[in-house]
Amino acid sequence: MQALPLAGPSRIRSGMVGTLFATGAAVVAFCALVAIYVQLRQSTLADGEVWLASGTIEMGPAGMMMATLLLGSITAQWAVQASKTHDRPHGFIALGLTLVFGAAVLNQFWFVYQNTGLAIDDSTAALMFFVVTGSFIAMLIGAMAVMLVTTLRALLGTFGRELAHTTQASALFWHAMVICYFLIWYGVFITK
Repeated sequence: MQALPLAGPSRIRSGMVGTLFATGAAVVAFCALVAIYVQLRQSTLADGEVWLASGTIEMGPAGMMMATLLLGSITAQWAVQASKTHDRPHGFIALGLTLVFGAAVLNQFWFVYQNTGLAIDDSTAALMFFVVTGSFIAMLIGAMAVMLVTTLRALLGTFGRELAHTTQASALFWHAMVICYFLIWYGVFITK
């Protein structure tokens, strides 16, 4: 009776662990930034001053960005499922749609910036509005870059279980970015 060969060493998922640490750090930093925004807004309102004039920020584009990012989360998770099942065509569609949804949100932010008419040096409120939303845009561009790298790896290499960890890591960062936008949506756009 011949013995079975020993299993190879299990692969450490360093990409996923690194993504968890980076995502955690980004979310904590973003929560701190939104907390500073809310604290400054509350102290300004407590002094009887106006934070942002009524009608400066419209709710329509903010809600549309939230819906678009949620659709991006669905397609990011679709890409994870496609990579686990070796479904190459649907994986590329899902990754591509996620990138398109990210580009649509960037376009919507451009519209918001043009529509508000705020300048960064108008007031503390305008400065903080641009700091919080600009930080989110940087996070969105980072999430899109991670998705793009995942897409390029899928195009140039194997698509399947070997790429599933990378796809999971990029989807995790995307989901965390959507949670950070939810903080902006409520803290900046809804409560103004």
